[in-house]
Amino acid sequence: MQKMVLTDDDLLAKGNDRYVFQHPEDKQLLVKVVIAGIPKYKSKQREVLREMKECQPHDKTDALYIQTIKGRVETSKGPGQVIVKECDHTGKLARTLYSLASANELDAEKYRKLNALLAWFVDTRVIFNSLHCKNIVYAWDNARQEYRFKIIDGFGDKTFLQLSKLSGAVRAKNKVKCLRRMLRDLERVQKEEQGVI
Repeated sequence: MQKMVLTDDDLLAKGNDRYVFQHPEDKQLLVKVVIAGIPKYKSKQREVLREMKECQPHDKTDALYIQTIKGRVETSKGPGQVIVKECDHTGKLARTLYSLASANELDAEKYRKLNALLAWFVDTRVIFNSLHCKNIVYAWDNARQEYRFKIIDGFGDKTFLQLSKLSGAVRAKNKVKCLRRMLRDLERVQKEEQGVI
């Protein structure tokens, strides 16, 4: 099987532990690859495999709010995860909640849509291990002709025993923790923008 060749020209973003590349053959797809040489590289690889299992919608509403993973691919940078690219209405990469907040562009409409995402987040059976302003994007839904906030990272349980799968109480507690952290992060970004910090 031939490996997909990813080059620096294809690199769109670098997270804490993954690179995000433009898919070289399909402009509507991205390829996420764990950064070689980072601490706990093998653990992060296993996390990606778990994420592919956990990031599956349980119903139509879930599909509206989470990224779509198409599958795995072997690349020149290591094993990759192929995902649908989230964009704005012009086709540019969707902006993160962090980007919108730091540019002071969160208006009443965006807050309403963010509240809809957070209400879904509390009720969904999809398992998350983190939620923060950089893994939420404001994406255009071409089929419905509207914007929506979507979560693009942080799926699955990081623990070996995966207690969130076994216990609704553990899952709820983890979600509250994720939600509080994200809201603190959002508040901090907004205060920095306003010069309060």
